[in-house]
Amino acid sequence: MRHPLRRFTWIILLAVVFFFMLFVYLHVSETGAFPSLQDSGSGILLSILTGSILAVTLYFANTALDRWIPWRTYFTSRLLVGYGANVLLAMGVTVATGAAFLSVAGGNVLWPGFSARDTDLYWKLMILYLAALFIYNVIYALLFSYQHYTVTQIEKLQRERRQLELQFEALKSQISPHYLFNSLNTISSLLYKDLPSAEQFIRRLAQTYQFILTTRSKPYVSLQEEISFVESYYYLLRIRFQQQLHVEINLPPNVMNSKIPPLTLQMLIENAVKHNPMHTDKKLFIYITAQDNTRLKVINTKTGTAHGVTSFQIGLDNIQKRYRFFTDKKIEIRDDEKFTVSLPLILFPPKLKPQLNGHV
Repeated sequence: MRHPLRRFTWIILLAVVFFFMLFVYLHVSETGAFPSLQDSGSGILLSILTGSILAVTLYFANTALDRWIPWRTYFTSRLLVGYGANVLLAMGVTVATGAAFLSVAGGNVLWPGFSARDTDLYWKLMILYLAALFIYNVIYALLFSYQHYTVTQIEKLQRERRQLELQFEALKSQISPHYLFNSLNTISSLLYKDLPSAEQFIRRLAQTYQFILTTRSKPYVSLQEEISFVESYYYLLRIRFQQQLHVEINLPPNVMNSKIPPLTLQMLIENAVKHNPMHTDKKLFIYITAQDNTRLKVINTKTGTAHGVTSFQIGLDNIQKRYRFFTDKKIEIRDDEKFTVSLPLILFPPKLKPQLNGHV
């Protein structure tokens, strides 16, 4: 609970008020008159003391039950066990405090003429306890349900916000001035020597931006959609780097309906190009394959070390964080003779996992 001390204080106050009203009711029903400090001071004191002790007892007992039998997992069991335990505790506390007062104050502890052998009084007390504790447990359960609902909604909004932030980070690399400059520069050179290729380049460039705009707020897309986007993106890269780059996609049809965070494959291809010099004798090969229909593998060869290039970890970190919203399976990375990223396939429909306090 967010304010345990304030909640604890309110429970004691409500218990004291309830027991005082309960004493007034019993006093009136047994004597026909309202209690006064002169005649029933010890009874009033007993009701206040019993209410305070019971409030403390129920508070710590219910707190312990919340840990042992969580509401979220065992709602009905927690309600029934809590009700039964509260009734037993209430009876035990009442009998113990009443017996202690009787031994000290004598037979007239509650009101003149009080008899500890009055079974009718015990039946009234039992019925009132059962009703009051039932209402208390129902309210307790409703408060938990409301709190759980509000916390769930807040966590959902935090997850959605965090997802949008991560996707915005991925989008920024696609609409950066550097990316636009390279694309426009390529178009400019094609216009003078290969007009059909320039037209096709512009169409493919438009397709990539259409995909970026239509998926900017989507948490995931189908693998088929992502592959179609990658094919358009590969065309743009092939125009720029000619025979220096080769991308091979070999995926079985049964995995194409699985889901993937948008721009994941594109980011891996972009970083492979970014971290490997493209003007050497070695060609850069990138393979996209499936492993046992459970994982998606993106493998790229190495052509050397690119100088003045920032670490690849930023792009990988973005991909890893977005995957955590859908699966507990880890992204596997191997950096040896080739650079390999193994992505778990996400089956439909992927469910957003809860992330406490919006952290991932």
